[in-house]
Amino acid sequence: ELMANSLAVGFGALFVAVVGGLSAAVTAATVGRRLQRFCLGAGGLALALPPFVPANSWLEWTAAWRSALGPEASARALLPLTALVLGLGLWPITLFFVLGAWRRLQTSHLEAEPALRRGALFRWLLWPAARTALLQAMVLTLTLALANFTIPTLFQVRVFTEEFWIRYNTQFDLRGALIATWPLWILPVALGWIFRGQDVSWPRTQRGLPPALLRARIGVDRWWAHGVTLLFVGVGLAIPLGRLFGTVRTWTELPGALAAGSGAAAHSFFAAIGTAIAVTAVAYLALPRNFARPGQLVRGDARTTAVRRLGGARVSASDVLRVAVVLVSDGWRRPMARWRSALNGGLWLVFLLPGVFLGVALIGLLNRPGLTWLYAGFGVVFLALGLRYFAPVQSAVVAALQASDRELYEAADLAGAGAWTRFQWVTWPQSGGSLLAVGYAVYLLCLWDVETLVLIQPPGGETLALRIFNLLHYGHAAQVNALCIVLLGIALAPLIAYGIIERLSRRWISSKNTAGAGVLALGLGLGLVGCTPPTDIAEVHELESKIFSGVQTIGSRGVAPGQFNKPRSLICDRADNLYVTDMTGRIQKFSADGRFLLQWQMPQTEIGKPKGMTLDPVGNIVVVEPHYQRVNHFTPEGKLVAQWGRRGAQPGEFILPRCVAINSMGEYYLGEYTTVERIQKFTLPEVPGPVAGLKSATGWTATLAVTWGQPGQGPGDLNRAEGIAVGPGDRVYVADSCNHRIQVFDSGGKFIREHGRAGSHPGELSYPYDVRVERSGRQFVCEFGNSRISIFDASDRLIETIGKAGVGAGQFANPWAICLDSKGNLYVADSQNHRVQKLLRRAAGKGTLAFTGVDSIGVGAPHSADTVAGTVSWFH
Repeated sequence: ELMANSLAVGFGALFVAVVGGLSAAVTAATVGRRLQRFCLGAGGLALALPPFVPANSWLEWTAAWRSALGPEASARALLPLTALVLGLGLWPITLFFVLGAWRRLQTSHLEAEPALRRGALFRWLLWPAARTALLQAMVLTLTLALANFTIPTLFQVRVFTEEFWIRYNTQFDLRGALIATWPLWILPVALGWIFRGQDVSWPRTQRGLPPALLRARIGVDRWWAHGVTLLFVGVGLAIPLGRLFGTVRTWTELPGALAAGSGAAAHSFFAAIGTAIAVTAVAYLALPRNFARPGQLVRGDARTTAVRRLGGARVSASDVLRVAVVLVSDGWRRPMARWRSALNGGLWLVFLLPGVFLGVALIGLLNRPGLTWLYAGFGVVFLALGLRYFAPVQSAVVAALQASDRELYEAADLAGAGAWTRFQWVTWPQSGGSLLAVGYAVYLLCLWDVETLVLIQPPGGETLALRIFNLLHYGHAAQVNALCIVLLGIALAPLIAYGIIERLSRRWISSKNTAGAGVLALGLGLGLVGCTPPTDIAEVHELESKIFSGVQTIGSRGVAPGQFNKPRSLICDRADNLYVTDMTGRIQKFSADGRFLLQWQMPQTEIGKPKGMTLDPVGNIVVVEPHYQRVNHFTPEGKLVAQWGRRGAQPGEFILPRCVAINSMGEYYLGEYTTVERIQKFTLPEVPGPVAGLKSATGWTATLAVTWGQPGQGPGDLNRAEGIAVGPGDRVYVADSCNHRIQVFDSGGKFIREHGRAGSHPGELSYPYDVRVERSGRQFVCEFGNSRISIFDASDRLIETIGKAGVGAGQFANPWAICLDSKGNLYVADSQNHRVQKLLRRAAGKGTLAFTGVDSIGVGAPHSADTVAGTVSWFH
């Protein structure tokens, strides 16, 4: 199935891309200059467009259809759709390659045979001229389609890249992931072999065959090409962009998304601009002083220049030394050239392989105690992006410099110009625009990059592309549209800045100062490479808090017992044992002091992992499975005793339930999102206790009591309810994550109040993913976006915030969930740090706390506790 899906998606995308690219090439070759620029511009935009924009549009259009089909049938039906969306983004490769090959043709080729028309023209002239270029484009397109990670993952289609990511991301099974995805290694090698020693002619402003003459020879057949080109431009660009900018909810979501994602937006800009400047500069500086082709050293120019100097009127000792160095070094420079060529091939392999491969390699190299300063800091982002895009950048820089006048370089050498003078007066005036274009292309690639960073995102270093990917992966289209607007604005920022600087430079800035400004920008870009100092994580650390005295770390990254892979939900039982579920689909049990006790696996994990936990009235562990639309009851020993829920959007059915809580009457609240945004309240027959058990857990039916909520931002509206808890008086507290607020309802769903707004200042919230409420009404809010815990009193006034983005004790990286034990200790599922942190409650009288109460734990809480004078009272 994996091979069949991958080949279907890859070759389907290849077919779409070749049809669109050939049609666009015919159109661009037969129209006037303005329309040709439009075709080339549309192709460049299609390549540069973030994959989230078309993917989000298609996910929105097909939401109801996929919901009706069900997960398995939907996955099969999405195969052709995945291929179509990939092909709509890759067709410009064929356009550029084929059009570049046709530009080599001259008018004499047509004049030599006046009868060469329509089909014969394609057969005997256009096809032979473009055959090699088309083959190169096809292999490159197929390689990129098979290596694409984002779109198949968003459409939940099992292909090689998704299989590699799932196997490694859930089980850390690197060997199995590499074996299962072996074709991903073969095609890049084949591509390198095909491209070996061959030049690629990209389209330039000069023309080959006159368009009028070509139109006359092709005849009416060109209208088919025009129609297909317009179809591709409309479906692949106009419709997704029109839907993005024309949807009202995109703009209503924008202020909150921007306020909550300002940090991610800054990370994206700094990572992209810093990488673009640094990689382009290094690619230029790494080139030999004279060159003819990428990776090939040419010593003839250097020897000729030196001999000319020796033949001049004045001969200095430095001239003699230079000739000697040239002649002596020829022998060892040839092996160096071979090493340079091998290195260049390896870097091309890094670019053509899926980015997750590079991420895994960097984890193996850098995830070591002595390298924490690099691995846990933003420096790993620059390193990963730089390695990923260095090879194409170097080739583009070489192509840009080869188009310049070589005699000017020789004149600069004869004049004794230094490296900086040579760049300032020769390279920049001739190739400055091309170098800026190369840098801007890298800037865009870094902005959209997800797969390279998805496994190595440093704490607090989430980029906007990663945030969009996570939200879109969980099906939240409106928030994604708003963030895509922000991302496109960041993409246009350098163009706007360049226009302003260029206009100013024409008036007040000389070319010398302009070059100096470029060096300053390079320095600023390199200065963005932040590193996080190493942190020694001890067993228990003190914590600056009014409520908690210290913090203890439980677990580490891995799949062994006692280790975690992105913990998502947790809960404490009545004996204060901790239960944690993570991306492996396991439930792990720990004692109150953090010792591993046992684990069990969820029955099914192929299409999704569990998310949402609480305790039922008899002490069973309740676990929600969003993608299977059901709720499970396990004994503390892991025996399944009850299972209920069915798929559907009607009242009483489930569409991606994410959170669960139980009130004092034993009634269940579940939050859902995507095609519905609601809270449903159920009653359930008495579930057997942990001792009694059942032979069969199936056949249980919950009775719907009430439902409320709809998509929106108004009071009572919901926007991905990610967490839910029950507080005093059976009031329901909902972590309305994408509205960046906490909403409070009565037990029947009547809106009472709300607090919080998007932002990172004290009292503001960024994607609250969970909420817990004590008997006193004190609220603990887990902020995924701000990587911190915010604590509010019963009147919604901020008491304090705990933590920030980081890897140290008391610091967090995208925490997913929280829970409280009977002593008031707070457990935090520190997902990106792959651990659970336990915040230890201060003893009564040692802080500003008058009590140490707590509600029981998890995504929902069936009871609360309030400790007064050493006694604990539980209510159900």
